[in-house]
Amino acid sequence: MRNLLIFLLSALSLTAVAQQPNWYSDSDRDFNYPRGQYFVGFAEGQRQNGESMEAAMSRLKNAAKVEAVSTIRVHVQNTTVNQALSQTLRTMEGTFRQSAREFSSATTTNVDMEIPGLQVEAWRNPQTGEIAAFAYVKKATLIRQLEKKITVGLTKIETSLDQIDQLITSGQKIQARELAQKTLPQFYEIDETQKILAAVDENADEETLQLQETRTLQHRLTGVIADLKNGINIYLICNAYMFGQNYTALKGEIQGALSPMGCTFVRSGSEADWVVTITATAREYNKSDFGGVSSYFAYVDAKISIEKGATGQRIYEDAISEKGGHTHNYEQAARQAYKDISPKISEIIKGQIQQ
Repeated sequence: MRNLLIFLLSALSLTAVAQQPNWYSDSDRDFNYPRGQYFVGFAEGQRQNGESMEAAMSRLKNAAKVEAVSTIRVHVQNTTVNQALSQTLRTMEGTFRQSAREFSSATTTNVDMEIPGLQVEAWRNPQTGEIAAFAYVKKATLIRQLEKKITVGLTKIETSLDQIDQLITSGQKIQARELAQKTLPQFYEIDETQKILAAVDENADEETLQLQETRTLQHRLTGVIADLKNGINIYLICNAYMFGQNYTALKGEIQGALSPMGCTFVRSGSEADWVVTITATAREYNKSDFGGVSSYFAYVDAKISIEKGATGQRIYEDAISEKGGHTHNYEQAARQAYKDISPKISEIIKGQIQQ
């Protein structure tokens, strides 16, 4: 019986050893994943109290991945590419970041290093309960994946810039600005990818890094930023009357409400993204007396039309009315009606030009 037990234990031990992955020991990793051909990360540990096996595996996989990424990051920082290429990368990054600063609505973006093609495995030693995780990527595979990532990223940016040009041409500057904001961080990702590729591929040159294509798209984006930084041009025609007299306050109130969203008011329709026409008049409604106090009521009726400056297409036309009251006279009642109708007109304009 004792001999049988020894045999079974020996068999189990041999089975466990046979199941060990080819990266578990230091010697296996050095032999199967030589440092000159691979970037690797390794982590091991025990399952913590209250932690599921799945959670423990995931935690150690992440640790191995972090080590592999850190190894690549250090390699990037310590690698000196040829002087001309290095200067080109710095110049392109500086030019783009200056353009981004001019585009004041751009969001701040931090790019974390993502390693395409990185594989992560984990294994639990049945004898000790120890969990080991291994992250690795072959250098040649990483180079191919980085080249592909740059190509895909540039294609995506070019498509977005084509869409932005179409939006600007059709007078939709707000939508163009929003799309430009979403496109902006993609350049930082490409910049990061180009730096990694330049460091891990000693044969990388301008063609491999697609620097000319990147410069061309940068220049296009710079032009878009210059076109959009002044916001939306509106030609506002506002004719408001108070019982036969001009009421100029309405125009100023509407301009004040629209300015915070980046609207600039121009002097002609040829300069405008949008042409907004408002005609408003005040009319007496009635007077009521109660307890020795007189109350005056007046209406303001406003007609509104909104056209695209680029195409002349009228996208909105309607009329609204607002009632105002005051105890002094009809004029004060009409002023109250103008005060109440002004934000409603502004919201209509905002809603139409933001669609």
